[in-house]
Amino acid sequence: MITFIICGVLIAWCIYKRTRPDGKVQGMPLGMPRGTVRAVITLTIVSFPLQLLLMNISIAGLIINAIFIIVAFYFEAERPGEDRLKRIIKELKNPEKHSVEKKRILKPLYLPKYSVRITLLLLLACTIMLSIYKQVFPESTSTIMDLILIIGAYMIGSILRGFGVRSERKKIKHQIAQIQNLQSMSRYQIIEQLMDEKLTWWQRKGKNILSIVTLGCIIVSLALYTANFEVILYDSMFYTLTLQGLLLLTINLYYGVRE
Repeated sequence: MITFIICGVLIAWCIYKRTRPDGKVQGMPLGMPRGTVRAVITLTIVSFPLQLLLMNISIAGLIINAIFIIVAFYFEAERPGEDRLKRIIKELKNPEKHSVEKKRILKPLYLPKYSVRITLLLLLACTIMLSIYKQVFPESTSTIMDLILIIGAYMIGSILRGFGVRSERKKIKHQIAQIQNLQSMSRYQIIEQLMDEKLTWWQRKGKNILSIVTLGCIIVSLALYTANFEVILYDSMFYTLTLQGLLLLTINLYYGVRE
C-alpha cells in the first residue's frame, strides 16, 4: 500500500496547490506546473519495488528495466523550444519584468527545484539497500525483450509526436501567410503573434486526457502486480507478456509523446 499512499498524497497535494491563488498554469496538463504529471507517475513507479520488498515479493524484471529507463528519460527531459522562444521574447521586451517572472515559475509538484530528482535517487538507493538486506532480487526475465518493448513504446510515442510537429509546421506556414504587414514587423513581433494564436482542441484538452489515461493505466498495472493477479496476453517459450506489463509500458509511450 506504500506506493498507493504516496500516489494519493502527491495527487491530493497537487490538487490542493492547483486550487490555490496563482496555482493554475495555463497551457500545461491539468493546469499544473510542467512535469508534474510525469513526476507523479515516475515517483509512483519508482517507489513500487519498496512495497514488494516489504511484502517479501520478488520484483518482476520488466518493472526494474522500466524503472531505470523511466528515470533516465526523466533526467534527460528538456524544456520544449516553445518555452525557450517565450523567454527570449520576454527578455527582449522587458528584461527586468522577465527576471521577476522567472522567480515565480512553479516547479513540478509545486516543490522546490530538484526535489523530484533527489527523491528519485533516494528511492532507488533505498530499494537497492532493502533488496540486498532482505535478499529479495528481481525475477529472471527476458531482458532483451523487455528493453525492445520499452524502447518500442517510446519510439511509437515519438512517431506520434512527429506527426503532431509536422502538422504544427503546416499550420505555422499558413498563419504566417495570413499575417498582415508582415514586412514591417520585427521578428520577435511575428513570433509573439504566432504564439498568441488560439490553441486547438487537442492542445487545450488532449494533454489532460493523455495524462489522466496514462496515470490510470499505471495505477491499474501496479494494482495487478500487487495482487499478484496475472493476465497473460501472449505466452511463448521465449517471452510472456501480461496485461499489467502492457499497461506499465504506457508510461514510455507517454514520455515519447510528451518529450
